[in-house]
Amino acid sequence: MFVDREEELSFLQRLYESGRPQLVLLYGRRRVGKTWLVKRFLEGRRGLYFYAQRRPLADELARLAEALSAALGRYVKPHWDSIFAALRDAGRFVLVVDEFGYWLDEDPGVLSALQSGWDEYLGDSQVFLILLTSTHAVAERAVSYGGGLFGRKTAQIRLGPLAPPYTRYFLPKYDAPELAAAYAVSNGIPHYLALFDRDRGLGENIAFLFSRWGPLYEEAENLLRHEVREPYVYFNIVRTIEEGATTYSEIADRAHISAQTLAKYLHVLEKLEVIRREVPVLGKARPIYVVSDLYMKFWIRFVYPQREWIELGNPPRLDLDGYMAAAYEEIIRRALPHLRRTGLIRRLGRCGRYWQKDVEVDIVCVEDGHITAVEVKWSDLGQDDVEEIIEDLRRKLGGREGDYYVAARRGPSDPRVLTAEDVFGKN
Repeated sequence: MFVDREEELSFLQRLYESGRPQLVLLYGRRRVGKTWLVKRFLEGRRGLYFYAQRRPLADELARLAEALSAALGRYVKPHWDSIFAALRDAGRFVLVVDEFGYWLDEDPGVLSALQSGWDEYLGDSQVFLILLTSTHAVAERAVSYGGGLFGRKTAQIRLGPLAPPYTRYFLPKYDAPELAAAYAVSNGIPHYLALFDRDRGLGENIAFLFSRWGPLYEEAENLLRHEVREPYVYFNIVRTIEEGATTYSEIADRAHISAQTLAKYLHVLEKLEVIRREVPVLGKARPIYVVSDLYMKFWIRFVYPQREWIELGNPPRLDLDGYMAAAYEEIIRRALPHLRRTGLIRRLGRCGRYWQKDVEVDIVCVEDGHITAVEVKWSDLGQDDVEEIIEDLRRKLGGREGDYYVAARRGPSDPRVLTAEDVFGKN
């Protein structure tokens, strides 16, 4: 199923129509939909999709040359110069190399070959080359100074989770609160959402997906193994943050990692969008770290501590409402652009959390001095609840003028109330 990604497709279309040579780096975590995007882009265009494999580079060049020979209708020899020359002479032709990082694992000289090929053959051609990788370290290495693509890459696209409203395309029978929960356990990753059986209830789906036979049972560990060399050190840091250590010193102390070395681990986890470093939008306070990957957050809360129970054939025991109380704030943050486009929120600007001493506000946005504040509650609210929350929100922000909202699971018809239906749509 191809869902969303209209912005990325439109961007690729504009690059294609420019007629100029393009070298595009497309990256993002596994299962996020990179392959679906490029295959959709290839529809109706002259091009070739090629999936790299962990094989000797000579074998890979032979495979690529054979595939290009068939696509171009001419013989291409299995070495770089012949491949680049064929692409140069092909006119407007799209070549997609998926998981090109596998080649770098086999031979780090691949980046030098790409650099030389671009400079000598492709820089003045009409080629449209797209390189895909699921490993952030590969992307960073490729475009860094001296990395081969430095100064030659014409565009890069980082593909992230789907925006919350698109969850309904996968589970059209679910009501809005159920869609919110499905998003909150999948992190909006298209492949994970596609694993839900749309004819099964939410609880039944979660019970299977995170059972010992389920496809999401070991995915958290696999994600880190795919990205880093010390996966269990990174996992321990993420677990420590989710369990309540939010400041740098607290994380170092509870994860038993020296403060001098912790920074590099946190930096990588931020790049992978597993955690997020936050500073208050207004005022000054010590930065904190939060787990922003909702799938990882769910896995740490309910799968990791119950491994023995699950291995006995039992589904994980859940406190879904308790989890949603924390996860719904992240969902609303991601839904802010949608709420702005639909006119339910008037203004956004720079958004984040606000805290000062014992005062905390879930979401505050500042634009040209204008304040937009949102308090998030995973509960069904009445009008009296709304009035009380709004009044308290104004008090926390010192009575500043601005727009004040409550995001709730369900609530009264009030322009200040944002419900799950506003985010995920109605049945």
